[in-house]
Amino acid sequence: MGNAQSALNRQMANNARIEHTSSEGHEGDATCVAYFDGQLFSGGADGKIRIWSPELQLLATVNAHEAYIYCMAINQHGKLYSSSCDGQVRFMLPPYGDEAVQELFRCDDAIQAMYCDGSVLYTGDDKGVVTTWSNDRMLFKYNLVEEVKSLAGEQKLIYTVRDLDVVISQVTEGKSGKYSNKAVIAGKSPLRLLGPIVNGKRSFLAFPDRSGMGLQLVNNLPQQQYALIWHLPECHEWIVNAISGDEAFLYSGGYDKKVKAWTDLGSKQPKALGEVDVGSWVNSICIGDNNTIYIAGSDGFIRSAKFV
Repeated sequence: MGNAQSALNRQMANNARIEHTSSEGHEGDATCVAYFDGQLFSGGADGKIRIWSPELQLLATVNAHEAYIYCMAINQHGKLYSSSCDGQVRFMLPPYGDEAVQELFRCDDAIQAMYCDGSVLYTGDDKGVVTTWSNDRMLFKYNLVEEVKSLAGEQKLIYTVRDLDVVISQVTEGKSGKYSNKAVIAGKSPLRLLGPIVNGKRSFLAFPDRSGMGLQLVNNLPQQQYALIWHLPECHEWIVNAISGDEAFLYSGGYDKKVKAWTDLGSKQPKALGEVDVGSWVNSICIGDNNTIYIAGSDGFIRSAKFV
């Protein structure tokens, strides 16, 4: 039985592969990636956003910021938001280019996390403030106290995490900036909503455990009280730095220079689909078309991989 399982694991690992590597890299880290409508966007420590074909042929370079880009988020209309250590959040719409870049706001705080839910943008800063935006106008500010390293938002709920706990806050209807804590779960950044959509909500919430090297999946549907579905302790050798996922798959990567994939997420134990060795620290992962994923590495390059 053990030999059969080992053979199965080898077969799954053989299916996992790096498909393409970008023809050139960012100067310094590639910090974040986002995908929309057949184009991949990468942000870097050089303040530039590069636009790539699905096969990672460079299409354009946009001088989006003058400094290190922390993160990006893209909404359903292809509006791409980016935040930088210069305190600015900027955005652009197609056709993308230097002349399309506009400023949303600037502040003295570091916007380290952003998330788009439909047309609503969530921004989170190092002081613990989450701000919601619609049509590029500020809606509400929520002072959640603890530094926001990763966040998501869905149906009056805001999900935030730093290093010890995932906090789920419920927005008070009709009251500016008021909220109540709905749940606190031991874990650390990054977090990701994923899984099948049921009545407008993602089924699962994934995030590392407090060690940073294990993964946890909890039930995100109402009445389930964020019950733990599974915990994979030490499934990475070093801290997990990036998580992405969709209806069927979960991808994780980190400082062990590996990206791993999982499916059968709702089972008591997910099915491993193998791993790829990126050759550099994994800063960000996003999902493209046809089960292709894109990986931003600390060497400045972008890679695509497939597991199925």
